[in-house]
Order: sequence, then C-alpha cells, then structure tokens
Amino acid sequence: MHIYKKILAQFNLFTSANTKFVNEGKIASLMNSFKVDEFGHEANLKNSDLGYGWIHYGLVRQQKPKKILCVGSRHGYIPAVLAQACKDNGTGLVDFVDAGYGEDESGGWTGVGYWKTKEGKNAFRKFGLGSFLSLHVMENTKFAKIKAKTKYDYIYIDGDHSLSGVILDFKLFWPILEKNGYIVFHDICVKGYKPEGLYGVWKFWEMASKKLNSISIEFIGSGLGIIQKKC
Repeated sequence: MHIYKKILAQFNLFTSANTKFVNEGKIASLMNSFKVDEFGHEANLKNSDLGYGWIHYGLVRQQKPKKILCVGSRHGYIPAVLAQACKDNGTGLVDFVDAGYGEDESGGWTGVGYWKTKEGKNAFRKFGLGSFLSLHVMENTKFAKIKAKTKYDYIYIDGDHSLSGVILDFKLFWPILEKNGYIVFHDICVKGYKPEGLYGVWKFWEMASKKLNSISIEFIGSGLGIIQKKC
C-alpha cells in the first residue's frame, strides 16, 4: 500500500464513500483536469501521488471543516482537492478566490488568466465538484470586505508570494479564521528572485511561525506551513 494511503487509513478514511476517489484512476483524473504543478506540490502524476494534496485532503477528511477558503491557484489543483475532500465527507464548502490575472497583468503572480475564461469558470462543475466549491473571480481585498462576517475553519494561502502580498493576505484573513482552525501557506521555502518577482513567503513564515502555534513541513520541495489558531 502507498505510504500516503497507509497514513490516510489510520484516520479511517477508506470508507465505501471514499473509494471512488482514493484509487489511481480518479486521482489521476483530478490531477489532469486541474493541471497539477508537480514540482510546486511535490506531486507525481504518473504515480497518482497528490504530494502536498494528501496533506490538505487528509486534514479536511479528518477535521471535517464546514467553511474553507482558498486564496489563489493557477489551474485549481488545491481547491479541487479541498472540494473533493468535502464531497467525500458529505459536508463543507470551499470559497475559492482568485483575481484571474494573466501573465502580463500587474498583480498576476504566476497567474495565467484562467479563471476569467469559460473553461475555468466551469472547471469544478464539470468535474462534479460544483456543489462543494464557489468560485470568486476578484481581488482578495474586495472578497475580504464581502466576507468580513464569515468565519472559516480552514484557510489556504497561495496568492501573491511577495512579502507584502503574503502579509496582506494574513492581515485580511487571519481575523476570519475560527479559533482552532488552520491557516496554511504554500512555498515557505522558496527564496530569491523568479520571473514573477521576489519571493517573500519564507520571510513571513520565519517571523510568524515563531509567534504562533505552527507546524512546518519544509524538508522537501517548496514547503508547506500550517498554523492552528489558538487565540
């Protein structure tokens, strides 16, 4: 049995309701449909290995959050994994927000303009996840104002990776995270200049993880940082 499946089995996740997803055919289909970035998520399409997706999927299956927020995704891989976990739980809803900026637009941190297209807008419904995910094509500041009174149990941050960008996301969304909820940051290990700009999530994480109740998963790849809100 694959090591990730062994871990999931410990959480009693291999129920009859779940077997349609946790098999290689279904996993590969999701990875293909949402164009997984194998390098960025330590995933392997050939082996139907979700990589970091397993961590999100396992936490959502075990914790069963009612409200999930996902900020940013190039083609929807992680929001799709989160929505699939909700579907397999039979409960929960993902609010996925992305401005939909393209590569040549200011603020489009590795964005390809996908969420403004007809294909992007229909991607989750086409895959059978439409009832468990709501797509919001808008800037994070506008979304935060609309959802100012909404509380989330699980928040994933993968938007603007500059230091100022990730600090803004933290300021916007930490206040609406429920006590004991989780906020997760992608790319906590990536440093230096890339074509899209100077990465600063690592620097934010270095500061935040010392002050908050954090779990760092930074020993392989781009890294994933998890904070559980305790106050």
